[in-house]
Amino acid sequence: MPTLLWLCVLAVFSSDLFSAEHTGGVLAKILDTFFPSLSAESFAQIHFLVRKTAHFVSYGTLGAFAFFSWRATFPARPRWTLRWSALALLLVLTAAALDEFHQTFVASRTGAVRDVVLDCVGAFFFQFAIAIWLAWRHSRTTQ
Repeated sequence: MPTLLWLCVLAVFSSDLFSAEHTGGVLAKILDTFFPSLSAESFAQIHFLVRKTAHFVSYGTLGAFAFFSWRATFPARPRWTLRWSALALLLVLTAAALDEFHQTFVASRTGAVRDVVLDCVGAFFFQFAIAIWLAWRHSRTTQ
């Protein structure tokens, strides 16, 4: 269920409401409160980093939810299997590609292959973190 709900959240993020022009206005108000003399160039760089970080984290989160969903769907003895991780990464790739394709039809958005790559890198990072965390947790319980 969390995976499906998160896919819905990502669909909302893909809408006009979360286009660069809308998120830029909100971010500008926040940054202006703390940094009133921030240059337009600095703002553009920060806005870019915030948006790309959101890609990385939101699709990493999707990958994590998907990993645990696959783990519940196909239970196995080990705490981590390549199967669960690969299925999670495949889901992220599919969702990211469909998201970027959808954005080509939204007037205020553009679809970009580089964003699909960034989304997949985020998911891979989260998969790696899950594998390390589960191994660490397992080593603590067997000592």
